[in-house]
Amino acid sequence: MTATPTPRPAPASMPLPPARAAGAALAAGLGLVAWATGRKPLHAVGRTWRADLRVDAPMPHLGIPLLVDRGVHPCTVRVSRALGTQEGWWDVGGLALRIPGAGSLGRPADVLLATTGTGHLTRYLLRPVRRPAARPLSTLLPTRAAGHSVALLARPVDTGGEAREYEVAVSIDRGSWDVLGLLQLIAEVPDEHMRFDPIVDELEGTSVPPWIVAVREPAYRWARRLGARRSRRAGPRSSETGARPVAVD
Repeated sequence: MTATPTPRPAPASMPLPPARAAGAALAAGLGLVAWATGRKPLHAVGRTWRADLRVDAPMPHLGIPLLVDRGVHPCTVRVSRALGTQEGWWDVGGLALRIPGAGSLGRPADVLLATTGTGHLTRYLLRPVRRPAARPLSTLLPTRAAGHSVALLARPVDTGGEAREYEVAVSIDRGSWDVLGLLQLIAEVPDEHMRFDPIVDELEGTSVPPWIVAVREPAYRWARRLGARRSRRAGPRSSETGARPVAVD
């Protein structure tokens, strides 16, 4: 019996011409880098982990099913450096999180975080660091939930070595960070260059503001097409919506 693929939710509209122009320019720039280097333009090299996201302080008023009750949610985490610089060099760190079943229509949800400050203004500024896994990472740009502006933060518990646990906090309407749980990296698995797409696979109960979609969507659309072409050249591959990595490169 052939399983019917789960439909992909349509991305939000893009009504703002300046933001769309910025998105087109971003996609063109990333495409040029990919053409010149022969690899993904950002976060090409990373480490992938099997992990657990533990929700200790539910926030049901946000209307996000993942945060309604206490619980532990298996997930996949990928830690990487934006420009792929050598260990110890300055770079923007990234942490990508895939949570099975936390997206709409039963799909996984992808959440992307980058090293930033944690203040009311610096949380919106990328922060180059030497050790990306040992510094706070935030979603940088806010999303919307239950009529509120929402941002997420992953703050390493141990900043002296290789971080294996991150305190997860949420900020509502640009307020202070309230701890909601813990992200624990359990076991490293082979890095298979997962492609994360928070526009299509957004966290259920949230919606990305149209101007952010307008900036990001062209670059993600380009990445999806590039991944599809590479997959066709590499031959058939299996894909999952679970916590195991999906190879696309």
